[in-house]
Amino acid sequence: MKINSEKSKEIIISFAQDGNFRSTIPNIKIDGRDIAQVCHAKLLGVTISQDLTWNKHVDNIVKKAGKRLYMLYQLKRAGITQKDLVSVYVSVVRPVLEYACPVWHTNLPQYLSDNIEVIQKRALKCIFPGLGYAEILRRVNLDTLNVRRDSICQKYFDKIKVGTHRLNYLLPDKRHIKYNVRQQNVYPLPVTRTNRFRNSFIPWALYNCQ
Repeated sequence: MKINSEKSKEIIISFAQDGNFRSTIPNIKIDGRDIAQVCHAKLLGVTISQDLTWNKHVDNIVKKAGKRLYMLYQLKRAGITQKDLVSVYVSVVRPVLEYACPVWHTNLPQYLSDNIEVIQKRALKCIFPGLGYAEILRRVNLDTLNVRRDSICQKYFDKIKVGTHRLNYLLPDKRHIKYNVRQQNVYPLPVTRTNRFRNSFIPWALYNCQ
């Protein structure tokens, strides 16, 4: 494999408040060419920020999904039934908002989660004007996006627990419980010193999905 220096970017992960630290770190060189340092980089469709926050990623998926709502409006004008419009939303718009969510959902602050939820509210209120959001969800048997992301993370963690999964090595060794104890967790709970680490996917799953 040969690295293309023109398409490569360097992102330095740091939680420092002062962004000037980047100027003290020399650029990586490939074939004599300096690799540009960036604050954000897209990796397999997920926007990674240098401080490991998800504001930029949420902005990107909200904008992308918002553009697809235009198609929903046009289909409604064409006289498509409400049932079919819901199917279009579920198959075309919603996947954009849930792509790779185990990577970022567990560390998402409430205000970013609300920003994502706005897209679903707009879509469903376009299809069912005059009804409240909760009533629409009951009528079409849908969950909020936050609940769906929790469910997706739970299902993905269940897959990881299978010994043949490629990420199974990230889990701690199983507990050997000989007595009837209060905590029947299969895996020991990790010791966490920061909320950032505790809310990352594996520790979050160990605390919430066992």
